[in-house]
Formats: sequence, C-alpha cells, structure tokens
Amino acid sequence: MSSGTTAVKSSLLRQQAYLLIMSCDISENTRESLATVCKRQKVPWVILGSKYDLGTSVGKAHRVAVTINEPGMASHIIELMKPRGEGLNSTGVVEWPE
Repeated sequence: MSSGTTAVKSSLLRQQAYLLIMSCDISENTRESLATVCKRQKVPWVILGSKYDLGTSVGKAHRVAVTINEPGMASHIIELMKPRGEGLNSTGVVEWPE
C-alpha cells in the first residue's frame, strides 16, 4: 500500500498499483492528475470517504489518496464494493455516497 500523493503517483508510474482510492475532498487538479495516470496505466480507481476517513483507515491523520499495490487485496476490495450496486472499471470513477 502507498499513501499520500507523492507515494501514490510513484506507485502508479512504476506500475505497482492495482487500485487507487481517492477521498471525496481531494483537489480537482490532484484528482485529474492521478486519474490521467490511472487511465494510461489501466488502473481502476474509486472515490470513497473524506481525507480523514481515508487517513484513519491507513493509520495516518489524513490522506487524499491511497494505492493498493497487491493484486489479491485490490481484487478483494473491488469484490466487496460490488454488493453496493456499483461497478468499477479501469476507465471510470465510482463515487460512493457517504
């Protein structure tokens, strides 16, 4: 797992990421920058929770982006999202209600 904008971008560019999770309050420029890299690398992404929710889930104060760098874990997270009635694909973004 990589957390924080710099680490996330690095894991995406090094093709280590299998899933990107961004917070709902990430800045527009950062979101577009990371989404562009995801499209190029064909990495699925999702917008989920606030930066404080995302940070707490990885043991930090706040984080606007996290990548899952292990394919099995990324697949499991994607499978857990399916019962909520939404799909996830490599060319789009899914925003989950809070």
